[in-house]
Amino acid sequence: MITITKRAAEEINLSTHDPDSQGLLIRFAVDQTDEGFQYLMGFDERHDSDIHLESNGVEYILAYEQKALLEGMVVDFDEIDTENGYGFIFMNPNDPNYEPPEEGEAPSKS
Repeated sequence: MITITKRAAEEINLSTHDPDSQGLLIRFAVDQTDEGFQYLMGFDERHDSDIHLESNGVEYILAYEQKALLEGMVVDFDEIDTENGYGFIFMNPNDPNYEPPEEGEAPSKS
């Protein structure tokens, strides 16, 4: 469904040490805008209608209604640019603005 790279999993797991996130799961969501997709992630409670999966040791949830929009997405954590530093990167083939990484820039899935 969604692949969370090892680097992204490490960053997410660091966030689970925050007392405010105890007992919650990471939720992925997307808002469709005129410019394309806007990605959302954060800790949330699981609802009965949610899809509950795991990737690289991270349990995550998403709304069933969002399955088609998020299918095949890869979440990585890397340097975005020298100004903004590091952050989560969402590579989603369902996004109309998606451009696959160039040869040699693919995220590690280990």
